[in-house]
Order: sequence, then C-alpha cells, then structure tokens
Amino acid sequence: MNRRPGQGQVQNPPEQKGRPRRRRRGTPSADRGRSEAEVVKKSPPSLKKYGVVFYENHALAKDDVLKLAEMKAEFDQLNIIVKAEGSMDDPELVAHGRVYAGEAWHLIHRRRVDDGWYNDMHE
Repeated sequence: MNRRPGQGQVQNPPEQKGRPRRRRRGTPSADRGRSEAEVVKKSPPSLKKYGVVFYENHALAKDDVLKLAEMKAEFDQLNIIVKAEGSMDDPELVAHGRVYAGEAWHLIHRRRVDDGWYNDMHE
C-alpha cells in the first residue's frame, strides 16, 4: 500500500510564542471622529506649444544662441535637436530649451515634424 509521507502520523500544531494577537475592529464611537476621504479634482490639462530646431552638432547649436533666444519666446518649450551624440545637459543650450542629442532623437523628432505633431498644442 502506498502512503504519503506523514500520513497516519499526528502532527503537533505550532506553538504560539508571545502573547496572542488581537484584531482591532472599529467601533461606532471611534468611527465618528474620522472625516470622509477628501476628493481632489484634477485641474484641466494645460496645453503647451512646442517648437523644434535641428543642428548637426553642439558647436553649431551654441553658435546660434541668438536665434534660440528669439525662438524660446515664441514657444512654451523649445526642443533643440542635435544629431551628433553628446551632452543633453549643456547649460548654454538648456537655458533656451530642452536638448535632445543623438541619431535616435533626431529621427524621432524628424518624424514628429513630418507627422505635423509640432503644429498642434499638447499637454
């Protein structure tokens, strides 16, 4: 006859150590002091106008700082796209807009331009 391990043997229940745990249940008097959960409404989304400018490298972008300053005033956010790999935290460029550097970012933003994404307002 096949028997499972432990079958037919009496196992002792685990010993409880320490003091027994008690569940706390809310009482009507305790619940009276609590306030209802506050409902927070989201504000309507603010739409922003985005602009874009493309450069082959960081040096060309830095040479064009006057144009960037003018363009910055026209948009809520100016995206400065540099095709060459490099820093996206360059303080000279970040002062005028958000910097995206590298081939991949260049391709993404070129496609956005082709799709007309920059013609619309976005969140």
